[in-house]
Amino acid sequence: MTLHIKIGMFDSGVGGLTVLREVERFLPTDSFIYFGDTARCPYGGKSNTTIIRYSIENSTFLIKQDIDLLIVACHTASSLALDTLTKTFNIPVLGVVRPAVALAAKVTQNKRIGVIGTKATIQSGVYQKELSDILSGAVVLAQACPLFVPLIEEQFANETISKLIVKEYLKPFKEEKIDTLLLGCTHYPLLERLIREEIGPDVQIVNPATACAQAALKIKGDAAVFTKQARSPGKIPHQFFVSDDPHSFRQIGERFFGIELPVIQTVTSTFH
Repeated sequence: MTLHIKIGMFDSGVGGLTVLREVERFLPTDSFIYFGDTARCPYGGKSNTTIIRYSIENSTFLIKQDIDLLIVACHTASSLALDTLTKTFNIPVLGVVRPAVALAAKVTQNKRIGVIGTKATIQSGVYQKELSDILSGAVVLAQACPLFVPLIEEQFANETISKLIVKEYLKPFKEEKIDTLLLGCTHYPLLERLIREEIGPDVQIVNPATACAQAALKIKGDAAVFTKQARSPGKIPHQFFVSDDPHSFRQIGERFFGIELPVIQTVTSTFH
């Protein structure tokens, strides 16, 4: 019998939909429960302790939905909370950082890699350390881009102001002649067109969503990690939850996916 699993996924907002889209492409027969913590977005400026607490609360909510695999689609949470979540919950937990690092190390030619992310992700040093550990001689240039997430969440992604901010943030990478740029936040692929225009055609842009999807497929292939077999004869509808403002989430999500999203439920009591 085909193993149909339920995959729980959380992000600080709408950006994790970039991961969901890729994982669904690799695992089309499985079902997803997505939680966007829109009431507390963005995570990037929060303290480490707060981010870990949010991550535990989000994960607890998803675990209660009887999921088989937990994907931490938020780079900030993956950078700071993944080890805690792995130790706390008795199901496979997958983050976006390590798969992304492996992909960036694979595609770079000159070992000069740029990483953009939230303040918390960049300050954690996780990408710098992981890349240096697996790629001898790597030069890793990291830049926090705290304005990117609000631009996307407030639907300014295609405005002139966004182009100017992208230009300012990417200036150091152009001067340092990187050949690979890792998008260290799930929101950032929603700005990929502007990033590509600014960084130029010769730089490889690494979208961690693809690497995460490949890692999820590998985990599912090891069916022994799951304690239960198929939950249903086939795929069940995806479910979407947010902690605030489902209307805005729907607007951005539908524009990004190009399809109508199902009912988006608002959850608040879990976090009190």
